[in-house]
Amino acid sequence: MITLTDTQRAFLDRPLHAIVATLDAAGQPSQSVVWYAREGETLWISVGPESVKARHIRRDARVSVLVLSEDGSAYLRLEGTATLAGTVDDAARETLIGRYVGAARAADWLAAHPLPAPNARLRIVPTGVGAHNLG
Repeated sequence: MITLTDTQRAFLDRPLHAIVATLDAAGQPSQSVVWYAREGETLWISVGPESVKARHIRRDARVSVLVLSEDGSAYLRLEGTATLAGTVDDAARETLIGRYVGAARAADWLAAHPLPAPNARLRIVPTGVGAHNLG
């Protein structure tokens, strides 16, 4: 695991979108846009337990994450490994959603977007980092 700089942590703490790439069975990248949260030196995202991302990670833990600034002029690129680390409880889901819609609107958003079962927590441990124009 790497140690992020204060500038990198501050960038990741903004409610930015990330593009997560996992590898399919043929070794081809599969990308999706996600909401994420930072915990220390790791990131986590909420995924369906049987989603494409979850299936890919069970087979091959390698992952790449690209977080773009609002205008696309800056980015942080992380490479590393991911694991499925339990489920996302209601409090964690509300915290994650609150980062993007605002804490005051998170409960309403969750009520409008119920899940049939708890999502899995996909924890991303960076082993490499690259940055452009972070400041």
